[in-house]
Amino acid sequence: MDSSTAGRALAMVMADPRGAQALAVDLLATAKREADPAGEVTALRALGLAARELQDAATAAHQLRLSVAVARRAGLAELAAESRMSLALVLDDLGRPRSAVREIDLALTALRGLPLARARMQQGILLRRLGREADALRAYSTALASFRRHGDLLWQARVLTNRGVLQAYRGGLSQARADLLRAQELYRELGLTSAVAQVEHNLGFVSAQGGDLVSALDWYDRADEHFRRSGSRPAVALIDRAELLLAARLLGEARQAAQDAVQAATDAQLGSLVPQAKLLLAQSALAAGDQAAAHEAAGQARRAFQRQQRERWAVHARYLELRSAASQDRASLRKVAAALENSGWAEQALEARLFLASCGDQAALAGLAAPPAKAGLARLRIRAWHGRALSLVHLGDPAGAKRALDAGLRLLDQYRAALGATELRVLSSGEGADLAALGIRLALADHRPRQVLAWAERWRAATLRLRPARSPDDPELTRDLAQLRRVGAELTGQDGDPVRRHRLLRRQRALEEAIRRRTWRTGAAMSTMDKAIPLERVIASLGDRALVELVEEQGHLIALVAVAGRVHLRQLATAAATTAEVAALRFALRRLVSRYGSAASQAAADAAARHGLRLLDEWLLAPVRPLIGDRELVIVPTGALQALPWSALPSCAGRPITVAPSATVWWQAATSDRHHKPVPHTGKRRTVLVAAQEPPCAVPEVQALAALLTHDASLVGTQATVQATLTAMDGAHRAHIAAHGAFRADNPLFSYLSLADGPMTVHHFTSLRRMPELVVLSACDTGLSTVYPGDELMGLSATLLGAGTRTLVASTGPVEDTATQTLMVQLHRHLDAGTAPSHSLALARSAADPDSWATAHSFTCFGAGTA
Repeated sequence: MDSSTAGRALAMVMADPRGAQALAVDLLATAKREADPAGEVTALRALGLAARELQDAATAAHQLRLSVAVARRAGLAELAAESRMSLALVLDDLGRPRSAVREIDLALTALRGLPLARARMQQGILLRRLGREADALRAYSTALASFRRHGDLLWQARVLTNRGVLQAYRGGLSQARADLLRAQELYRELGLTSAVAQVEHNLGFVSAQGGDLVSALDWYDRADEHFRRSGSRPAVALIDRAELLLAARLLGEARQAAQDAVQAATDAQLGSLVPQAKLLLAQSALAAGDQAAAHEAAGQARRAFQRQQRERWAVHARYLELRSAASQDRASLRKVAAALENSGWAEQALEARLFLASCGDQAALAGLAAPPAKAGLARLRIRAWHGRALSLVHLGDPAGAKRALDAGLRLLDQYRAALGATELRVLSSGEGADLAALGIRLALADHRPRQVLAWAERWRAATLRLRPARSPDDPELTRDLAQLRRVGAELTGQDGDPVRRHRLLRRQRALEEAIRRRTWRTGAAMSTMDKAIPLERVIASLGDRALVELVEEQGHLIALVAVAGRVHLRQLATAAATTAEVAALRFALRRLVSRYGSAASQAAADAAARHGLRLLDEWLLAPVRPLIGDRELVIVPTGALQALPWSALPSCAGRPITVAPSATVWWQAATSDRHHKPVPHTGKRRTVLVAAQEPPCAVPEVQALAALLTHDASLVGTQATVQATLTAMDGAHRAHIAAHGAFRADNPLFSYLSLADGPMTVHHFTSLRRMPELVVLSACDTGLSTVYPGDELMGLSATLLGAGTRTLVASTGPVEDTATQTLMVQLHRHLDAGTAPSHSLALARSAADPDSWATAHSFTCFGAGTA
């Protein structure tokens, strides 16, 4: 058999592994028939390498062993060495590093010239996985020089890819990027699209190592599109994706990616990658609070790493095993913290010391005293500032500790602002939880209410203080949103065929996931956060109002009351008690509004709701009643209290109430144009009225408002499409939308209003150039938000306020149709008379039918309370 024919099968492996496999089968048969041992060796090697590309490591090892055996029997020493070189990689994939090193050492003794350089590169891969990074780098550089002398473009690209990944691990990101971009060029010249996708994934890895989440997601998604089309998502790519998602605090997605990686590595019998995937699974489970699952996965990973003599990785797994144990062994954690540092796991070493420091470990506190590095991953430097603050508190320097905390939070502000997607910004606030909590504790220890308020505001709802990132100009995103709208419309009208409904729901979930992934890649609107607003200006702007800001501190609620230029502090109830009571109240109100059950059942629901309101009033407002008097209130809730109908509390009867995510957000909305608005005011204060076809009262409600108000656009029934509504709203002063609303607790950024052609989601609102200053959403649950650390909010209300709406009137629960129509007419009547929205809503509630009190109080004024 012609050697060039046999070599063709090897050359095809990366570009077309299945084609190479088919060709090699034919070549093997021919070689056996012609008694051609060299052809047989090459065909078996091609079969082994093709099996490796197709994620079948066990078959690959079998074919390559046969190749070595045939070559040895025939005395073909160089061909045997080349097959050993390939076998070494597969054995390492299978988690057998000692056998892999033995094979590569045997190969090196028999090779010369270009084949020797190839073996050197393979040796570098093994050395890197064993933690011998400097030796691996030398092996790569030596091999690259040889490939360049011989003009071997394919192996140049391979070694550049491997060296680039190693450089990224060692922190040489610019060198890594240069190597990978050159490899990408070479693979494109060679027409190897699969290899190009692998390099693009590695470019994402480099971005992730540098802390650039947006760029990393972009590169990963590019590569993943190819992997999905080819029907095989490599386990290593899933591991890297899980690590990035974990860094972005997308915990559910990170855990799923880690589980997928475990499955992919197990299916392909990639013994070296299975424990790495389980390590990521342990990390994501621990971050999500599932200690039992984390402990099990970490233990499995540690035992596998030890069997493979990968001690550096075993140290990491041991740390996770200790952290997720039912009881903490501090002595072992101290030892493992030192081992992590020595093994190059800087982030995990810092985490271990922070955990020990939080337990009062003095040795750990001393180890955290040094100022953080000026460069490196932002999240690592943020945690380092927390460690320094803890150390300074221990050393009796609270002022220095506060400076360290402020530096950490400033760094978090910059990190958050560099992200464009609202979801990533919101989740990133979790990085500042420990810093803000320590700042509040220090201010409490000083008995300085004003400082407690300042620390609470420093972290709270910070995403809403950023200039919003608009939806990217992405045709595919636009297409996916349109498809999602059509699927939503079909689901609304589909109630007879369960099979079709299931298919539509699956399509809906797939589209939502695609949209989320695209929006994660949104570029930031600006590089830094707006300067912090001095608290004195916020307090001075209150005028005759009283601010009541609630803070949770170690399980207890604290009220910070700003009134007449002073700030007071009052202790309230436990957070657990109020959370449980709010849940019970909301259940009773839902029963009451739905009119479900007998008259006796309705009376019981009414009594339960009123009892819950009295109890919450005593817990939350009674302690501050002497301070607030009968003033208008600006309330900044925390946690579950975001969903409380505050106006229904007895202390708030008839009182104008505005609920805001933070005092700073209230100030920005109430006193200034918060964000750059490309569309200039025309001087005309436009009013837009929109009514969907459902609920039945929507059209009559808007018709009644149209007869009452001077308006510029009225979209009713089939006219009320998503695009027509958005076009009319853009730049308007006031917008009223009557429609069915739904809050998606599982996915708050897909909360929506049902319009004529389907759901109008949060993502649609972000396309507006200029939000209306006042928005009224006459629909159920539109004022609800999911609450994340830092009292960061996601949902329709948070999106509208973040995008520039000054005041939003929306509901925090279900509402009755007829009662809502009456309330809305009264609200707009007062608004048209020039009354502020918070006062207009209070007056409309006072005129409501007493039997419909639950609906009247479900509507809340969010944001500024003015327009």
